[in-house]
Amino acid sequence: MAEILPVWPDAPDEATMRLAADALREGEVVALPTDTVYGLCARAEDAKAVKKLYEIKGREAGKGAPILIGRLAQLSLLTRPLHENLWEKLYLLWPGPLTLILPAGEGISPLLTEGGGGVAVRYPKQDLCQALARAAGPFAATSANAPGEPPLADTAAIEECFGKTLGLILDGGNQGEKTAPSTVVDVRGEAPRLIREGAYPFGDVVKAWEGA
Repeated sequence: MAEILPVWPDAPDEATMRLAADALREGEVVALPTDTVYGLCARAEDAKAVKKLYEIKGREAGKGAPILIGRLAQLSLLTRPLHENLWEKLYLLWPGPLTLILPAGEGISPLLTEGGGGVAVRYPKQDLCQALARAAGPFAATSANAPGEPPLADTAAIEECFGKTLGLILDGGNQGEKTAPSTVVDVRGEAPRLIREGAYPFGDVVKAWEGA
């Protein structure tokens, strides 16, 4: 079974972050509390790890997964060069529980781009995810649950469902009250297009486009 380590999402200790980063760099899938729900994570630049993530989750190959970053500069690893006007909007909107679909750069696993030209990226407002992404690089994250089932709220359930396949589980306590997923918006066109309602008000995205 996977090792379980306690972690405080808003103030993770350096030793635990090093172990989690090492696990991701070694191609393992790690479970952790994200800024929304518990997620199963793998380094976005490791195609084999991403494939392993999809196999563990049972996620359809044609369904992309968001990539979490630890600083805006990491977008250069994931996307094509972005227009200055779009950068202005990103600074207004992030960090937060908002996943934006941006033009995918070269070298991103087709699993993460749904075989197309877009990549979903989130810059979470949570110290744990930011620290891990800065230490290990951007990582793909999909909710810790079987397809079609609600997200698992605690590490006991995650261990029971996925423990034999994971490299590490970070225990941030019960996440039962944080069940809302991120809002997903496609911003590759002239106006933002809502893909999924979630924890981030879509109206705030629209206001950023109208005001920037």
